[in-house]
Formats: sequence, structure tokens, C-alpha cells
Amino acid sequence: MSVRRLTDAQRADLLLSMWWSHDGQWVLKTRDAHGLADAMERNEDVIESTGRIEMRGLHRALGAPAVEGAADFFPLALAVHELIGIPADGEMEDPDAFLVRVADCLVWTMTERAGLAAHAPGCAGSLRRRLGWATAFFPAERVHWERTHGRPDGDPDCGYRFRLLPASG
Repeated sequence: MSVRRLTDAQRADLLLSMWWSHDGQWVLKTRDAHGLADAMERNEDVIESTGRIEMRGLHRALGAPAVEGAADFFPLALAVHELIGIPADGEMEDPDAFLVRVADCLVWTMTERAGLAAHAPGCAGSLRRRLGWATAFFPAERVHWERTHGRPDGDPDCGYRFRLLPASG
């Protein structure tokens, strides 16, 4: 029996599904060793780092211009949603802020199905991923993301507002 009988797409799907099991196993082993709160905190740290990697890779792959402000970051924030399969739209609110709307909050659906709703209030992991996206270009102290509406408040739409804060000093 050989894997050569699988198409390239089938091999890619199989490898991805096997690799994705790594994340769950990592969290479970960390939980067993250090408790759920610590496992969730470490997971959010990893999500933020992964967000930076995603954004830097996307920026490079698209050959996008330098990101100097919120208006430069906005189209990349929409593009990364498209890349990861969570389409979004939005608009600039002012030169330093934009709103991103996600019609179907898959993150919260997965959180609920995993039985972790009590451990992820306000979609903390999603906010940390967004922080990673933004800190690919800006210092963390200049980045402010907030969830503007959506679950777990009852509204099925998710919304996130980005604001680039003034540079200090």
C-alpha cells in the first residue's frame, strides 16, 4: 500500500488534519501538567505569536506596501480573514481606526462545541490573534483591539474595532 495512490489534495488534507491534532494534544498535555487556566494562557500566547507569523507571511506573499498606519493595515486585516476562511468586511472609521465585521463567528462556535465557553469569555483567543496581526507592524502599546458586538452577548455577528494609538514620547 502506498500513499502515491492519494491525490496531492488528499495528501495535503491528511497531513494538515494530522498536524492540527498537535494543537489539541499540546493544550491537553499542558492542562494535565499545569492546569486549564495556565494551558489557556499559554495557548493565547501562541495564538498571538502565530498571528504575527500569519500577517508577516501574508504581507510578504501579497507584496503589499509598507504599513505605516491604520489605513495601510486595514486591507491586510480583511485579506487575512479571507486567507483563513473567515470572510469579513468593514470600513475605516477615522484615519486611526477601522471596524471589521465577521458575519459568521466560527471561533465562538468552535469554542462552544469544545465545551470551553466558560474559559474564553469575549473570544480572548481571537483578540490575541488580532493583536499578533497588528504587532507585526506596530508596537503593542500602540495597538488597541476591542470586540464591539457579537457572541457571547447574543448577537450572531462578530465585530472588532482596531485603533492605532499615538506613539508615546
